[in-house]
Parts: sequence; structure tokens; C-alpha cells
Amino acid sequence: MDVGHLFNAIKKHPVLACITYVDLASFIRRASLLKDDILQPQPQRISVSHAPDVLPDSVTKFLATSLDMSSDAVDNLWYIVKDLVWELPMSAETSAEDEVAFKLHGYELGLVGRTLYPPVKTCINHDCTTWQHGTLLKKEEQRRIVLRTQIDLEGAKPAWTVHLKCRECNTNYQFNYSIKDQLRTYYSGIPQHIQVSDHQFVELNLAMHWMDLMQIAVSATNCGHLYGIAQTRCTHDDTDHWQFGNVITTEQVWDCFVILAL
Repeated sequence: MDVGHLFNAIKKHPVLACITYVDLASFIRRASLLKDDILQPQPQRISVSHAPDVLPDSVTKFLATSLDMSSDAVDNLWYIVKDLVWELPMSAETSAEDEVAFKLHGYELGLVGRTLYPPVKTCINHDCTTWQHGTLLKKEEQRRIVLRTQIDLEGAKPAWTVHLKCRECNTNYQFNYSIKDQLRTYYSGIPQHIQVSDHQFVELNLAMHWMDLMQIAVSATNCGHLYGIAQTRCTHDDTDHWQFGNVITTEQVWDCFVILAL
């Protein structure tokens, strides 16, 4: 859909007549950030390549409250822009404006600017009937995590990770790897976020920065200390209420090093 058709479609809906370009852009951007959260509650047989017709209640409420829109306006606007949203790549970073919106309106709904889902939506075990039928993975477990980014990108941020489990072969798909019969198998490629403990993830660029420091005789312990010192200067630390501490340990720095070296 081109811009002309988009605005013509919006004009036909009285409930959307007063929407501003800024709100439209924010709607599209925030909905794009929540694509996995939109897809997960959908029926098993739905195609992952097409936008669902209906938004989950939590997403509708978040978009409505964060943009001061009615639920009807959200539903109508989603119907118009859903295909555009689905085609957009998910941003690796969340804007400061969107971070504030998630903090004020999303946290209580279980929505944050970054939720780490497994890179697969269906079971990839070729011996499994679920893979053969192409059925979406729907059994899930959500966990709160702290996502550690570089300090100039807000440092430690609250986030969620979602594990998806195949009901047939019991493979547990997590963000960095899958587990079956106690065997952990990492996905191919280098992930953008590295899991260093059950509830701690480190952004790839930050992990690479630590590796660079270790090349010039900065110890893993001091890498953690330097990050902690820099984190205390952040005036927007939102992780205090998020259940997990802000201390980065020597072992977690080394875990980044080892995982990247695999």
C-alpha cells in the first residue's frame, strides 16, 4: 500500500479522521515492535507471513492508552496498516519516546519494548509430527529478564524472554538455543543478545566491547566493574523494580567471551 492509498483509507473512517501523522507513525512503529506478541496468542494454524486480523487485548489496550485513542480507532487503524506493519523489519532498538510509552502503559500489561522470542515459530525437529504439519508452537513460558546494552543506549533495561515448547517432542526453544533430552543446541549465526544467566542477557555490541577490552589486558572482573560504574550514572535506570539486580559478574563477562568463541 502506497502513502496515498493509506491516507485515503484512513479518511474513510470517521473515527480516524483526526489522527495525526505523528500518531500514525508511532502506531506503526509500536505495533511493529510487538509483532511476536501479536502473533503468539493467535490460533495454531494461522500463517506467520500474514498479519492477523485481530489484535490481542493487551496490545489493543497498550496502543489505545499510549496514543490516547479509542479501542475502536485502534482496531480500525490496525485493519488498514496491518500488512504494512507485518512487512516492516523489527527494529533492534526502541526509541526513547517508545521506551517511555512502554514504561507508562505497557509494563502493567506484560509488554515491553523488547521481548526476546526464539528465532523459530514451528518445531524444527524433522522427526516430529508438529514439524511435518507446520503447526505453530503455542506452549510458552515467559520470564522477566534484564537486557544489558551499551550505556549510551540506556544500559540495563527491563525485558521479557519467551520460551516455546513443542507439545509432541518436548523440545524447548529459547532465544539462543533449543533443549531436548538435556542437550543444548545453539542456533546457527551470532545472536544479537547473548544469554549469560537465567535472567540476564547481554547485547552483542556490548559483549564485543568487553572482548576488545580484554585484548588490551582489561580483566573480565574490571569489565564488569566499569559497566557497573557507568550504569550508576544513568538517570533512567528502570530495572530496580524488575526483580533482578544490576551487578554484572566476572562469570557473565566470561560467558559472553566463551559463547562468541564457539
